[in-house]
Amino acid sequence: MRAAVLGVFLLIATLIPTIGTAQVYRSAAPAPQVTAAGADWQVEREPIYFAGNTYYPTGPNVFFDQWVMSRTGTYRGVPIYVDSTLQPYSIIFVPIGGNLLRPYERRRDGELTGTVGNRMPTFPTTRDGEVSVSGPTGTAGSAPSTYPVPAPIPEAEPMVLLETDRPVKTNGSTAASPSSNAVESIPAPKTNRGIWITWEGEQWYPAGATVPLDPDRFVAVGDYHGFPVYREKTHDAGAIFVPTVKGGLLTPYRR
Repeated sequence: MRAAVLGVFLLIATLIPTIGTAQVYRSAAPAPQVTAAGADWQVEREPIYFAGNTYYPTGPNVFFDQWVMSRTGTYRGVPIYVDSTLQPYSIIFVPIGGNLLRPYERRRDGELTGTVGNRMPTFPTTRDGEVSVSGPTGTAGSAPSTYPVPAPIPEAEPMVLLETDRPVKTNGSTAASPSSNAVESIPAPKTNRGIWITWEGEQWYPAGATVPLDPDRFVAVGDYHGFPVYREKTHDAGAIFVPTVKGGLLTPYRR
């Protein structure tokens, strides 16, 4: 009796290590033999419809991994692969030559909405009931094509209008001033009169650096296209001062 019990214990002790070290190995998937390297739809980066969903080409291309990738179907005769480490059917892979595969991603809508997955989605998610207006058909699942709309640029304060003797060439002729908003190179001056303003029937020319407006020093004596014209209280009347922008520094002018 004791010999039989001892034999049972020995048998159990012999089997336990063998059961504890049992492992399951995944067989390697064969590399793709057919590719979409010359297919027009792949070269033009067109979306593909597979397994009831539309997938859009993204990047970058990846190398075929025989241990995690497996064939799941075909598209126009080209095998389609999935990665077992990613969310099922969130991304599919199309062989494009050699060991390279191009990823195609579907928008994270429907059953994929709100899921975390194994990587950040390339496209924004679409929840049930939402309608995307970015695609050509205005339906959820269309390819995203919207871009941020830039904010409008505020209009700048008006500046002092200056006159000049520098002619502007238009179509081979010479005009006194430009008649459009086209940007042109300013030709060399034809006279030495430079830039001036016309006030009270006389021409006034810039005569020095700008200075701040001091109420104790200056007094308003007129208007030039909506800009006040100042003179110094204690100096000669041969100089006037006009701000280049409203509320800005004063530019001195002399006849």
